[in-house]
Amino acid sequence: MGPRGIGSIYLPSSLRQKTLLIIVLTMFVAVGSLFLLSRIILLHGYARLEENFARENLERAASALTNELNTLDRTTSEYAAWDQTHAYLNGSNPDYLKSEFPAATFQELKVSFVVILDNSGHKVFSKGFDLAQVGEAPVPEGLDENLKTGSSLLNHSSLDSRVSGILMLRNGPVLVDSRPVLTSESHGPIAGTLIMGRALDVAEVEHLSEMVHTPLTVERLDHVNPNADFPPDRNRISGQSPTQIRALGHDALAAYQELDDIYGRPAIILRVILPRTIYGQGQTTLLQFTMLLLAAALLFGAATLYLLERVILSRVADLSDGITQIGASGNLSARLEISGADELAYLGTAINSMLQDLENAQVEQHQGRTRLGVMIENMPALLGTTDTELRFTSGVGAALEPLGLRTNELTGKTLFEYFQTKDPGFPPIAAHRKALRGDSVTYEMEWQRRVFESHVQPLRGSEGELIGVIGVALDITDRKHLADQLRQAQKMQAVGELAGGVAHDFNNLLMVVKGHAEMLLDRLPKSSPQRSSVEQIQTAAERAASLTAQLLAFSRKQVLQPRILDLNEVVGGMIQMLSRLIGESIELAFMPGSRLGSVRADPSQMEQVVLNLVVNARDAMPQGGRLTIETASVELDKNYTAQHAAAVDPGPYVMFTVTDTGCGMDATTQARIFEPFFTTKEHGKGTGLGLATVYGVIKQSGGYIWVYSELNHGTTFKIYLPEVAAKAEEPPVAKAIPAPASGSETILFVEDEQNVRELVREYLSARGYRVLDASDGVQALDIAAAHPGVIQLLITDVVMPRLSGRELASQIAAARTDLKVLYISGYTDDSIFRHGVLEGGMEFLQKPFNLRTLAQKIREMLDAETATTVLRGHSTTDRDSF
Repeated sequence: MGPRGIGSIYLPSSLRQKTLLIIVLTMFVAVGSLFLLSRIILLHGYARLEENFARENLERAASALTNELNTLDRTTSEYAAWDQTHAYLNGSNPDYLKSEFPAATFQELKVSFVVILDNSGHKVFSKGFDLAQVGEAPVPEGLDENLKTGSSLLNHSSLDSRVSGILMLRNGPVLVDSRPVLTSESHGPIAGTLIMGRALDVAEVEHLSEMVHTPLTVERLDHVNPNADFPPDRNRISGQSPTQIRALGHDALAAYQELDDIYGRPAIILRVILPRTIYGQGQTTLLQFTMLLLAAALLFGAATLYLLERVILSRVADLSDGITQIGASGNLSARLEISGADELAYLGTAINSMLQDLENAQVEQHQGRTRLGVMIENMPALLGTTDTELRFTSGVGAALEPLGLRTNELTGKTLFEYFQTKDPGFPPIAAHRKALRGDSVTYEMEWQRRVFESHVQPLRGSEGELIGVIGVALDITDRKHLADQLRQAQKMQAVGELAGGVAHDFNNLLMVVKGHAEMLLDRLPKSSPQRSSVEQIQTAAERAASLTAQLLAFSRKQVLQPRILDLNEVVGGMIQMLSRLIGESIELAFMPGSRLGSVRADPSQMEQVVLNLVVNARDAMPQGGRLTIETASVELDKNYTAQHAAAVDPGPYVMFTVTDTGCGMDATTQARIFEPFFTTKEHGKGTGLGLATVYGVIKQSGGYIWVYSELNHGTTFKIYLPEVAAKAEEPPVAKAIPAPASGSETILFVEDEQNVRELVREYLSARGYRVLDASDGVQALDIAAAHPGVIQLLITDVVMPRLSGRELASQIAAARTDLKVLYISGYTDDSIFRHGVLEGGMEFLQKPFNLRTLAQKIREMLDAETATTVLRGHSTTDRDSF
């Protein structure tokens, strides 16, 4: 194999060459990376070490300069604090200068000049000396300018005062020291000032270099040599960084330090020059490390390549040769020789398995065709073909069985013969004729009580010529039934929404009728002949309210008060009453389930469900029979869910069953039994709301209800309610309701229905309350803001235009924190929850309610110790009017 070209780059094609290239590239990258990393780390470390060494030498040089100043200060101090010097300034020792300051003294003390001044600043004595030429010299030029009155050299305010440091003169810097002239015991008074100095010239700098064994230079800052290597930015030396290190090429390193004069001004730069020995050692170490690393990489690469060749590459080559030989021979029964237990051995095993699979594929190819035929024959569809004369050439599929046909039984028959018609417009014949013209057709047809969804299209040969028609017919009978059930459920939902809306509007009307009838009865004496008529009005209103309650139950819009129940206890407590209800001609059997689980439901509504089902069963057995009530804990699995049209969640349920041996129902009746106002009883014998109420209660409680019935074989209703883990709760103890008392509190009543608003206002005003009424929430806010007194209670409808009752209560309660709130509404269930009433347990009355009940509820709330706030309280649904 040769190399392959990618653009202008040629890559090796063999595995060995690729492995070698990868190892070389890997070593190159690894060695290069390690070299760069080590160069950064090592040279940086050596550079820091070199800088620290230079900084130490610079500090030693500065320390040597300081020692020179200290030596000069000791000499100056010895002469200044001496009786002879003090006597000379006082005029009593005229020979002092000749004896004490000959030329030998200057050379011995290494002093370049001496100046003595009296207290008035007058120069008494001054003498210079050239230490390099060993002879007298004038006092350095510019010194007198620093000896004027007020100079720091002459300003000695105390006996121990001194001035020592660097002084910049025209001819260069000098080391200067000034002391007050005192007695030998360092007593005053101060007779004058003694100043000694030494020139900081080349000889002095060389002397300092010899002391620290390091080359030194001193450069004055007022005119730096432009050819010097001093830092261009002198400000970087002073301040927080008094020293600066700078490389002078690869062989030398310079360290700089700026020194101030006696006035605190920058005067000179002290420089130390060192050879870069340490940095050179670092480069040597880096080179040695690189050579060692390169040698190790070469050794590692050679060892790796050798091991790869022995362990992997040679075995891969053997596998490749073996596969090539098997492919050339075509013998699928041959196998590769495998050694070892690693990935290559696993690869060889996998290849042998593949060869075995290929060998088996040849054997299974025929079996596969057979299985395909079986699958086609058992598909829940009919797959068939016809020739250009519309004669069946094949017909397979499980859909043949319901039609009483066997596989390929249709072969040889024409479509006209099978469907027993000569009509060319018959749907399947018309579709096949269009397919022969090149069109694809999808259609639906009903045949022999089955519904099929069919599709046909042209059947062409290998050359694209038309040879007939191919089609498939899917049996969708069950799907159609499910669709019918879905439409029925949607119709029930629509009827429920309509019933709920009608019940709401009717509740407001009943509220007015019942309220005025109740007020009229309170005003009429018991002996009045009109009481009978008013009582008839009230009775009719009560029956109408009962009908609206059943409509709300069907539409699942009633307000339930669920708690944890044991259905055995609910049904068991009704057995005696049910026995009297159904009569002696019907045998009642109750079979309670053992270890029955608990459910969460409204107990009064569950009793209504039991009662309605029992009454329905009684009416189905006019000649007597057997009525069986049964409870049990069941587990509904996915199979049960798949068999029912409704979406049933799998899980534990409590089943409640009512079975009768009555007349039963046909399929048409079963499809409508849960519709409101649908009844099979005689006119005047039923309202048609019994089973509709059962349906609504069960659905609202999260359960499911099914009916099983056949004509003359009885009916079974099965109810499934979700099982809960909690134990059944004890029923609440009923409290006696006393007659409502009157009151004098102020009540804000908000109701958008004018007749209801006027009725309640009139009734409450008659009982002594002060009533502020409003037609909507915005008007109520204005009334509450304008009312100066206390408003003890807010009674508000939940659903109102512009501002809901919940929003109204929240805004008024923000300003009146002690306000109590009672909600009323003809809407229920979702409408109330959407407006946030029953969340948190609000006080609530559902329309239509009795005025007496309203008065009792108002009195209970006003007399309660704690206020029913907007966010806390107890939910109450009053149904006295029902």
